Amino acid sequence: MGELQESVLVKNEKKASPFLKQAFVTASVSTNIIAHGCVIGFSAILIPSLRLPESHIHATSSEESWIASIIGFALITGNIIITPLMDILGRKRSHLLTILPVLLGWFLLLVVKNVAGLIAARFIQGIAMGMLGPLGSIIIGEMTDPVNRGAFLTCVSLSLTIGVLFCHSLGTYFSWEQSALICSFITFTSLCLIIYNPESPSWLISKGRIEDARKVFIWLRGDGDQQLDELEKMIAAQKMARKSSVIDQKLSAGAKISRYFRYLRLTMKKPEFYKPITIMVFLYVMFQFAGINVISSYATDIISQVVGPEANAKVIMVALDIERLICNILAVYLMKTMKRRTLLFSTGLICILSYIAKGLYVYAKQNNKLPFEGQWLPIALIGIYMFSLTVGISSIPFAVSGEIFPLEYRGLGSGISILGLSLNFFVALKCFPMLTNSIGLSCTYYLYAGVVTLCMSVVWLMLPETKDRTLQEIEDSFRGVGPGDAKSAEPLNKANRELTMRRVSSVIMY
Repeated sequence: MGELQESVLVKNEKKASPFLKQAFVTASVSTNIIAHGCVIGFSAILIPSLRLPESHIHATSSEESWIASIIGFALITGNIIITPLMDILGRKRSHLLTILPVLLGWFLLLVVKNVAGLIAARFIQGIAMGMLGPLGSIIIGEMTDPVNRGAFLTCVSLSLTIGVLFCHSLGTYFSWEQSALICSFITFTSLCLIIYNPESPSWLISKGRIEDARKVFIWLRGDGDQQLDELEKMIAAQKMARKSSVIDQKLSAGAKISRYFRYLRLTMKKPEFYKPITIMVFLYVMFQFAGINVISSYATDIISQVVGPEANAKVIMVALDIERLICNILAVYLMKTMKRRTLLFSTGLICILSYIAKGLYVYAKQNNKLPFEGQWLPIALIGIYMFSLTVGISSIPFAVSGEIFPLEYRGLGSGISILGLSLNFFVALKCFPMLTNSIGLSCTYYLYAGVVTLCMSVVWLMLPETKDRTLQEIEDSFRGVGPGDAKSAEPLNKANRELTMRRVSSVIMY
């Protein structure tokens, strides 16, 4: 009886172990993203503090918008830096590199004495955010099981929410200097977690380190038939890709450069390259103009305009952050139970309608056409809007970005597509105060709703369903490889898992 009980315990431990290991990897990425959420939310407590008479630094309205939006420019720089590094150095070492700029930025915020110094510190932190943007989703996507991958990837948006909530909460009790010091400890915690992470098995496979990849993959995912079959398909696909590349070939530098540019020209014509990039660019533009970072950065100003100057903006801001956190937790569950497309487009429609409703309310309020007075309606509209942002629009892009790029182009494709996120981060945040001053808040809402509608239309036509599919299956779908084609690529003798004899539909053998 005792031996039977011990056997069951060992079996249960073995079954649970891969999930816990994947959760640990996700936790290390999520903790780093929480620190970046603090960076996004920090402007909402920094800018109002600079307006106080006792502040030792004062900023004009234009300088305030630069403090909030400079991260957008910095994101582009970080994207450019990380695109080659994640393929050259690997996922783990690249992840470690994202820590230093954030810590340096918090330190500079504490010591600078002018607005230029604040902008410079935020720019440095934005570089780290730009580096982690594509990298975080790739790490989670490559190192988690397809069944749980959606929920783990949703932790990206959940972590951003926790970071923004944490930072906003600090701002209600502490000065912005004290808040910056406390936020720096989150970044240090993520550093301690990343050190104990393994390298991505997908990256190891791409570098030809098959045995190392096999060990890490089995440690992370287990050694079941389904997991091993996924591993062998990845290895087979990458071996075929390496045969057509210049890797490990003895060619002159000029010949390699010539072949590399020829490779880029051919690559840009491939649907598995340009389709995921197009999808992600429009998803990221939709994400930014849906306004999640706008309301995080200008929360108190927006609440004062929509609800009224008599509203307790700080309390409502923290309440909205708590709602955002609850909705993000709900999104983790919905990502496991609902299809990606269903969740995205249903919440996108709610977002558009709430934008229009808020615009109509603000217009009626400014023109004294409201049939009644009270704060419950504008707060309810903002709450519905926040629900739509958090449950779908801010969750799906980060989840999909970790799924739809083929391994061969994962670093390059993610780096290119996230430029859409970075550039529009700057545009959305920089233009929002300018637009509200020139055309009014209601027309600004209509304009942003139009951009979201356009992006949703394009994504509706192009985005495939990715739920519960392996990364290789998603990659094959963009290539136009169906189940029958995949069957022909399987080894004849799967028991030995040696890919020397394959089913083929042609008389030519390779």
